[in-house]
Amino acid sequence: MRDILDAPQLRMRLLHGDAGELDRPVARVCATDMPDPRPFVTPGALVCTGLVWRQQATDADRYVGLLAAAGVVGVVAGQALHGHVPEDVVEACRRYGLPLLSAPQSVPFSRIIEYLAEQAAEVRWRRVQSRADRQRRLLTAVAAGTAIETLVADFAAEQRVSAWILTSTGTVIAGTEDLAEPDIDRIVATALTAPRLPAVTTGAMRVLQVGAGDRITAWYLVIRPSAPELDPFGADLAAVAELYRQRRADRQHLDWELADRFPVPFAERADGCEVALVCEVHAADGLTGPGSKPDVPQRRSLSGGVAGAIERAGAPAHAAGPVAPQQVASWADSSAGLLAVRAALHDALPDIATSIDREGRLVGVTAGTQDGIAATVVRRLGRIAPALTEIRLAVGVSARQPDETLSGAIGAAAAAATAARDDTAPVSLRVADIDSAVGLLTAVPGGLQRRFAERVLGPVLEYDRRHGAGLLETLEVFLGCEGSWRQAADRMHLHLNTVRYRIGRIEELTGRDLGRLDDRLDLYLAVRTLAGQTAPV
Repeated sequence: MRDILDAPQLRMRLLHGDAGELDRPVARVCATDMPDPRPFVTPGALVCTGLVWRQQATDADRYVGLLAAAGVVGVVAGQALHGHVPEDVVEACRRYGLPLLSAPQSVPFSRIIEYLAEQAAEVRWRRVQSRADRQRRLLTAVAAGTAIETLVADFAAEQRVSAWILTSTGTVIAGTEDLAEPDIDRIVATALTAPRLPAVTTGAMRVLQVGAGDRITAWYLVIRPSAPELDPFGADLAAVAELYRQRRADRQHLDWELADRFPVPFAERADGCEVALVCEVHAADGLTGPGSKPDVPQRRSLSGGVAGAIERAGAPAHAAGPVAPQQVASWADSSAGLLAVRAALHDALPDIATSIDREGRLVGVTAGTQDGIAATVVRRLGRIAPALTEIRLAVGVSARQPDETLSGAIGAAAAAATAARDDTAPVSLRVADIDSAVGLLTAVPGGLQRRFAERVLGPVLEYDRRHGAGLLETLEVFLGCEGSWRQAADRMHLHLNTVRYRIGRIEELTGRDLGRLDDRLDLYLAVRTLAGQTAPV
């Protein structure tokens, strides 16, 4: 509005309007004299009117009120009809907070419209030139080998924003400041679940996708403006960042191709601090495969199916090429899912070395502790869970024990991954803690664990259900007291003979003798399983 007032060729006169009202941006110009202007005006418009609608003084309040309700930013009133702008029109504009300009009779509304069109075209041209200059600078910097961290820092300084580039697992490729884990969680959740990008997180950070690939293998440019009205032109930086992402992906796929085509054993570290990881990619529950009965849920191993298809074609597992630009939901029965998971795993564990085994499973070895690697995988791969709409990941982790070969640790991790198949979470992980009997049982699939426990303790459970005898509770306390009748009786506040009777009844129902070590171990493992203490990590 101020630009129109200050334009000498328009010779406008201000009748009402303070500084704030005159600084409102004009989106478009509407010229109307209809008695009801609402069908002809839009929010952000400047309304030009010859005041033909004004038949009497009371018309001004109604007409200007309709304009204000429609969201217009101001009014230009012509003087041709009345020779001046009536005071009731000025007062109505003052009441509704609309700036009012008076156009001389010699200035038609068409000239105002032409002037604003010329100004808008000039602004657009300046923006185009500015964007082109910025794109040239960015591409020149890329050609000169400038690091992506430098480009992000320069962009943020120029636009007065904070900016980061992240992966889908939350790895910060570059950024102007540290990001807290809750912020990373919100960013990744928005990036993977928003119906379309760019999108804004709950923390008012704008998320743009880098490249046009699927969302798990993509990078994300995140911008936090210092003021809401700033336009940081993040699309330019996102386009350039795709060059870096694709360059890294090409190097990664070349490394995998060489490793898969010419496989060599994983190197064993002198300090023995290797952790083996095996990841299986499966179709989610509820999907049906070829030859399956209708409405019968079936779980398919994508990795195995992919490996078989590639083997039949006479090509190595890596030959499927880079991940296609598609959503994760279309990964079923394709190699894209395995490749994307492999990329996510390398992103979560940068030092990991991976290969694809004969079963089509993803096998990796990295340095660290068993619990530390498991926690990292759960946290980092857990972030991509919202995007796993048709696939599930079953992961097993096992540290190499003293005097154990690396292949032994890989075998233990594979057994744990097989056991993790029974879990329903999009990303399920089990640690192969096989240095104890209870730990060894965790490498057994959950369904098999439960069947074992039900076979061993089924009669006890049924007896408790019918009589409320508390046999299972007594057995659990008795085993926890290392078979001491007296300690069990004291802990349960029962008479010693009551405990003896209950244990005898348990032995009758199960056919086990608690004086024998093997029978006691069977009952101990069954109790632990029913108590959920052998559940996956």
